[in-house]
Amino acid sequence: MKHLLTVVLASTFYLSLFAQEGGKEKGLKTINQTVIQAQLEFLASDWMEGREAGTAGNYLAGDYLSSLFKLYTLEPNGDEQTFNPNRYQKLLELKDEKSTSYFQEFSVIEVQPSERQGISLVRGTGKVGFQYKTDFDVSFVSQSRLIKAPLVFVGYGIDNKGLGWNDFSDVDVKGKIVVRLAGLPGDGAPDSKAARLIADKSIKISSKEKNTAAFDKGAMAILEYDPLKNVQNNWKANSAFRYNEAMLESDTKPESFYDKKLRLPGDKHALPVISISKQMLEEILGEKAPMLGETVAKANKLKSNSQPIDGELEIDVNAQTKVLGLRNILARIEGENPNKIMIVGAHYDHLGKYNGQIWNGADDNGSGVVAVTTIAKAFIESGVKPKCTIIFALWDGEERGLLGSRYFVHAFDEMDKVMLYLNFDMVGRNGSPDAPGNKVAMIYTKATSSLKGTSTKHIEAFGLNLDVNFSAVENPVGGSDNSGFAKRDIPIFWFHTGGHTDYHQASDHVELINWQKLEDIIKLSYLDMWEFANKPELIKE
Repeated sequence: MKHLLTVVLASTFYLSLFAQEGGKEKGLKTINQTVIQAQLEFLASDWMEGREAGTAGNYLAGDYLSSLFKLYTLEPNGDEQTFNPNRYQKLLELKDEKSTSYFQEFSVIEVQPSERQGISLVRGTGKVGFQYKTDFDVSFVSQSRLIKAPLVFVGYGIDNKGLGWNDFSDVDVKGKIVVRLAGLPGDGAPDSKAARLIADKSIKISSKEKNTAAFDKGAMAILEYDPLKNVQNNWKANSAFRYNEAMLESDTKPESFYDKKLRLPGDKHALPVISISKQMLEEILGEKAPMLGETVAKANKLKSNSQPIDGELEIDVNAQTKVLGLRNILARIEGENPNKIMIVGAHYDHLGKYNGQIWNGADDNGSGVVAVTTIAKAFIESGVKPKCTIIFALWDGEERGLLGSRYFVHAFDEMDKVMLYLNFDMVGRNGSPDAPGNKVAMIYTKATSSLKGTSTKHIEAFGLNLDVNFSAVENPVGGSDNSGFAKRDIPIFWFHTGGHTDYHQASDHVELINWQKLEDIIKLSYLDMWEFANKPELIKE
């Protein structure tokens, strides 16, 4: 009898194993170019008008994608909603009904500088006013503010351990307005000590990083002068062709996606960032005006030149704001263990429609979106219930600052159950025309080595034509919607095929997609997620 029980248990185990393997293969067969192309051609069509967050085209895209999840029979995982019939519907005997939506709705605040801005320098008994769009321009403002504070010059405004550089070490900027130079030490002097060090260490310091350094140290506002260009030329209203770039020469600067910023209501207000002319900088520096050249020369030799500036500045910055509604799209395949959750995600918003041009965003990030929906379809078609619950998420507002994924991480009440996050962001192109057609990067949490091992195994076992550059990162918080998950110490991995000349251009069209490469990336990701969702213990390896 004992022997018979053993045989029965063993048979049950192997039948379950065979069913799983058969289901995996069944799902894999549903991933093909026809399925992928059918979704992406509509998602990246002109009808979506570039899918900019908060626009009609974005809402159309969201409705289309939620309908795919419904068509594929995934469970909705968005907001709870209640249908309350009106009096006419009640005559038809319709009742109150509660249901779950595929949408997770949230509000954001759109911000852009208004036309009313003012800055004055107060020194001794004198007061000097500066003119908007002549002496200065407002690069960024998150709210209307009236500021009066002392001034501190902070060189390039850098605090970077990798470079061994801290422009704030000898000055106190708390409660003060910082004046800084744009760019990095060594800019314009490639043979300088600073330029060589930055090149050797491959150091990149963004304006955002510099802004954060000033904010963290208590600054009130940022004035920035770019010594490599006379930005005042950009503000001259009477130039015959005042706007000139590679793709457009015009007598007016065209409306742009970048003219407006979005933020979550709970976000900390960022510092006003104001670009100033050389003449305005010299007026502010006063007798210390010669320090401008000294600062650049010292910086080339890796020496800082930060120091206080006499006087105070009165800044009256004003913003136009309005509230927009955004929507994440969330669907769920319930696993045998609902207390273990894995998430597959990509952002579906892009840059929208401006000046008669549509930024279709076929690669960015239509390719990532169809990866998510195609993997979801494959799991359903497999007919096998995974061990872990899988949530398929399409984020809104990524192009505006990871808004959708940030909101989800804050609002989702099951975050403590999330074991793994897989992200897609631009997975359908080659990095350059002469680059091999099978190159792809996979960034992953270094402590979870099984993420690399599992992918390597599947590439070999299933003959996928992918040359993967595996990049293990201690804390992979940068780059995309993986950020919020990594900050919570959730293991992540994400695929990216690299930048290209059509990145954030109206030319990012579906005709340029490398279909075989995209298909192989989706197959690899499906196989990886199958393994992790059915063997969650691998995540700890």
